[in-house]
Amino acid sequence: MKNNLVFYGTSAAEGIPSPFCSCSVCENARREKGKEIRRRSMFRINEEVCIDLGADALQQAIEFGDFTGLQHVLVTHTHEDHFDYMMMNVRKMAIERTQEPLHYYFTDKGYDIVEFYRQNSVIIKGMISALEESGIVAFHRLEFGKPSAIAGMKVTPLRGNHFGSMGENSANYLVRLPDGRKLYYGLDTGWYLEETFEALKGVELDILISECTFGLTPGRGERPDGHLDAFSCMNLFHALAEQNTVGPDTNIYLTHINHYTSTHRDLEAYFAEQNFPSPITVAWDGLSIM
Repeated sequence: MKNNLVFYGTSAAEGIPSPFCSCSVCENARREKGKEIRRRSMFRINEEVCIDLGADALQQAIEFGDFTGLQHVLVTHTHEDHFDYMMMNVRKMAIERTQEPLHYYFTDKGYDIVEFYRQNSVIIKGMISALEESGIVAFHRLEFGKPSAIAGMKVTPLRGNHFGSMGENSANYLVRLPDGRKLYYGLDTGWYLEETFEALKGVELDILISECTFGLTPGRGERPDGHLDAFSCMNLFHALAEQNTVGPDTNIYLTHINHYTSTHRDLEAYFAEQNFPSPITVAWDGLSIM
């Protein structure tokens, strides 16, 4: 299947290089390009399903594969770098497209943004209800901890330690892929909540995609809220290993990385020194997981 397990974007909200920033990380990215360039976070599970459809979706579609076959968008939370409402109207503008609506999935109070858009005419010219009525988009509410069948996969949102624009906890997604592998997409989140640790106990993940937002930024504490860094990531991985969620056969990928302190090369060097039983890869835009 096309577009299978591809990182379409691996940055935090500002991207790397941030367009207004001349810090050493951003200047390095402008100079080195390649893996140092990061677009806003998005992950394509396969041709039909992605996680988040955000602020860089147009450019990502050009570079890594179009959305003509995309049918389902799992939204982590309602921050604009993860959910760009304009893409709904872009789909309406397509001359030829599949007749099935593009299905958006929100969890908890994140679904409240749908009613907000319906009631605010300034949002894409008041056309949200018209887009629904004409079959361009459809909205669905998921419940934390409750599995749903989506495009041949078992999808279970778990509560993240991070809050979106509607005051909702972020949704981190436990996905049983069509081939039976178990994938966990954990961003945006700080140190996992107790209920999330409990839900993952003994799951034995094949793939863990973890945020590493603050990279090598020091002094954020062993168990920070909101976002992780390289040091708290390692604490988290050890905690997950102790409860048999990750093991030697789990492939770990790091994404949602900001420009505060660390280049891609810096992060690769740090994690290469950790001697953790599971292989850890610092993801880059366009990386495909086999």
